[in-house]
Amino acid sequence: MNSCQSVWEDDETNRKVEMLVDYSHSEAGVTIHEITPIKVTFHCPTTKAIVRSIGVWTKTGRAMLANQFRLAGRIESLEQEIASGGLANACA
Repeated sequence: MNSCQSVWEDDETNRKVEMLVDYSHSEAGVTIHEITPIKVTFHCPTTKAIVRSIGVWTKTGRAMLANQFRLAGRIESLEQEIASGGLANACA
């Protein structure tokens, strides 16, 4: 299994969510096994300046953010980005 760090820029809520992604490669492509949100940075909606950043420490908070990521339909695009090497510098 491989892992990488990615950032979800959620423009609707003016935040960026940093997360660790565990995935594997197969003949069928990339499969994401787990997403672990680790940090949320909030931005001002008008100036886009950083308002504050917080760590995500609780299991409930991580589950909520990972679920929002899935519901936003971002899993497929993340799999494609990993498969194409778009996250090559962040993946190990």
